[in-house]
Amino acid sequence: MRLRGSCFLWLGLLFLGQDVFGGVPLSQPDEVLHRTRRIINGELAEMDEFPFIVSIQAKLSNDIYSRIFGGVEHFCGGTLISPRWILTAAHCMFAYTDDGKQVSLLNPKAWHVRMATDKLRPSVIDRMKGFFHRAFNTLFGYRKPQTFYHLAKIILHPDYVEGFLENDIALLKLKEHVLVHRMKSLDLLALPNPHIVGKIWPKTGQNCSAVGWGSACINCPPEMYMRVVNMPIIDPNKCRSMYKVSINLTESSEFCAGYFKKNVGVCSGDSGGPLVCEFEGERLLAGVTSAIHAKKPQSYPAVFTRVVRFADWISETMKKN
Repeated sequence: MRLRGSCFLWLGLLFLGQDVFGGVPLSQPDEVLHRTRRIINGELAEMDEFPFIVSIQAKLSNDIYSRIFGGVEHFCGGTLISPRWILTAAHCMFAYTDDGKQVSLLNPKAWHVRMATDKLRPSVIDRMKGFFHRAFNTLFGYRKPQTFYHLAKIILHPDYVEGFLENDIALLKLKEHVLVHRMKSLDLLALPNPHIVGKIWPKTGQNCSAVGWGSACINCPPEMYMRVVNMPIIDPNKCRSMYKVSINLTESSEFCAGYFKKNVGVCSGDSGGPLVCEFEGERLLAGVTSAIHAKKPQSYPAVFTRVVRFADWISETMKKN
């Protein structure tokens, strides 16, 4: 049985001219939005520029050979928001078989995360170094900086329903504290405070940056190195008119960013990755990459979960867990 990642899923679309609240199967012929997994074009990014980006990787095997030489696949992006917590998209925790059967991937042991590097796949030397650092930390209690971490807990937003656009946000708790500031390429990204930035932020017209592992073409696999693309925030009504259908966009919790027919944007490879915007000179996590146009992602704005809308839930969840 082969699993297909969440990039092949569905949400918020119009089917045969009828407004649909939420989602219908991607197998239908006239889907408009689907899950996003990769940046199209964009520029190569330095890890020091975005030290909070995380590659969330699914374990294909757990044997010794796989631990040392690979056996993982990049599944989604995420953002390090505290030494123990990563913010990502809820739909990243689901996959589908070739025959369309939904598979839940909520077991933390099925995942690990890679950070503090702009390379999507580690070299054999990187994996060997990480293996021995982890062994050293386990035996002697001194925590050497490492780039691989395991998950302790996966928490989806309680109102998220797979296949729907709303509340597409999740928290991943790490087994160990990340040693931020011990490496130049490892740091946190701050969350927006709704009492300071406002409840509807970022604002229309603001230029932001989406970060992920890019692709030189729409159907190509994710590239080795991280990419960044600048994306302006689009007025929700203008976004709807670009799609020429009534997409199910709730302005309080989602927003559009990107371009119309510019051959640039986000595409299949980094659901859950960050959209970074500035507020009074400080970079903040404004959006979580959620959905794109199903057939022409390079030609339409993408949909992002509005992080400020969920700031209280994020804070309360981290405190309780």
